Amino acid sequence: MTHPMLKYLKESGPSGARLPTILCPGCGAGQVLNYTLHAVDEVIKEDRIPRERFLFVSGIGCSSRLTAGYLNFDSAWTLHGRAPAVATGALLANPELRVVVFTGDGDLAAIGGNHFIHVCRRNLAMTIVCMNNGLYGMTGGQVAPTTPRGDYTTTTPYGNVERAFDLCTMAMTAGASYVARWTTAHARQTIRAIKRGMRKKGTAFVEILCQCPTHAKKPAIDLLRAFKTSTVPLRKIEKGDGRIAIGEFLDIEQPEWIASYQRIVDSLAEGD
Repeated sequence: MTHPMLKYLKESGPSGARLPTILCPGCGAGQVLNYTLHAVDEVIKEDRIPRERFLFVSGIGCSSRLTAGYLNFDSAWTLHGRAPAVATGALLANPELRVVVFTGDGDLAAIGGNHFIHVCRRNLAMTIVCMNNGLYGMTGGQVAPTTPRGDYTTTTPYGNVERAFDLCTMAMTAGASYVARWTTAHARQTIRAIKRGMRKKGTAFVEILCQCPTHAKKPAIDLLRAFKTSTVPLRKIEKGDGRIAIGEFLDIEQPEWIASYQRIVDSLAEGD
């Protein structure tokens, strides 16, 4: 019996077999790929949206290898941090697209920070799936804008002294319409959040806390168990709890940029 999501993957390419992936054993990015494809599959079936309407865009990093490398969808593997900008251009060219941005915390919050906040500010209709492992995984495990204070990385051997960005707070403050945070240990909740994001008329941001066994130097199963104890549902968190809040932070309706832009185009066309 084959995996039900295999129909959405490239099994071979010009250089030979593409599967298994080159991801490190236990990497959370593979789980996120699986969860995202389950959400896509449900949207395709329930909303009767052709798979040709989906576009996946990524920047640079471990998470970004998932698009052009393995997905059997239209995709764009772009510059570091620029995935939201390329996704914006694609939506301007074809507003009917269902755009999903695959990104990591370093890709999105560091060099891509401005693109991220301005996509949220404009409330562009795309779903940003951010795999947050709290470091730069592909280039050596360096400190990232999301590395918790006190954590050890290859560039913070005495512990990180900087405050970490809260990406969900950034997305909400900048103007996104849907914001949620889950972990790779919360499969059903993550699938549901990505699915809701894809149906949102505006910017949907789904942060997924991911394990990196390679740089954590711990078994993936231990890191997954740690996600269960280090997080708490948003509705139950109390001040000074010390754990990470998970759940849906925001789900609102507000004007979407492409629709507003199209109204201007239509009004000008009527004037002619």
